[in-house]
Amino acid sequence: MSNNIFLQTKSLCRVFSETGERLEILKGIDFELLKNELCVLTGASGSGKSTFLNLVGALDTPTSGEIIFEGKNIQKMTSKEKDEYHSKKVGFVFQFHHLLSEFTAVENVCVPARIANPFEDLKKIREHAEELLVTVGLGDRLKHLPNELSGGERQRVAVARALMNGPDIIFADEPSGNLDEKNAKMLNELFKKLNEEFNQTLLVVTHDERMAEYATRRVHMRGGVIVPFDSKEAL
Repeated sequence: MSNNIFLQTKSLCRVFSETGERLEILKGIDFELLKNELCVLTGASGSGKSTFLNLVGALDTPTSGEIIFEGKNIQKMTSKEKDEYHSKKVGFVFQFHHLLSEFTAVENVCVPARIANPFEDLKKIREHAEELLVTVGLGDRLKHLPNELSGGERQRVAVARALMNGPDIIFADEPSGNLDEKNAKMLNELFKKLNEEFNQTLLVVTHDERMAEYATRRVHMRGGVIVPFDSKEAL
């Protein structure tokens, strides 16, 4: 595998059959995510986008096929290696911010580091969290609780939290799905900034055509397979 490829899938399939009916969601996905790219994955609801993201994020297990990160098959990772993958190698931003309501913005951003590095100096962790909040434009919101922040601000705190442990890849699942047009634009511009100025690699699943405009590469999914994008197709 090329040194420029962070993540790769080979013939990736996911079938659900819990109800007795065989439901094939992903049908043999071959995909490569390159270092330092902002790749946007689009497609209509039910096309398999979120299922794909859950698999490459090791939040779910494929029925067949391979997911390779830095040359290693994720499915063959030990529990310890998979924990490290989740805590240090990748970061997640979801449609819902999932911030802890009783924690301030900076305390929320500190959480991943406190979990991954419980013996690290707390002052150092907090200083880094504050720097990240400045990076996402929230330097004046450090001590605000989630209910004191707008929807767009809460999502930017979630982005800072995802960056806390210096992940190789950020996975984002419909990150602007609950935002109005103004805040969605700010979030899209933030992702572009992280990619261009900080060389952050991102894989973003979205219905937002505006996000696709900021991408370095666009991938489209339909019916569980990757296909060429058709501009006439409704997302």
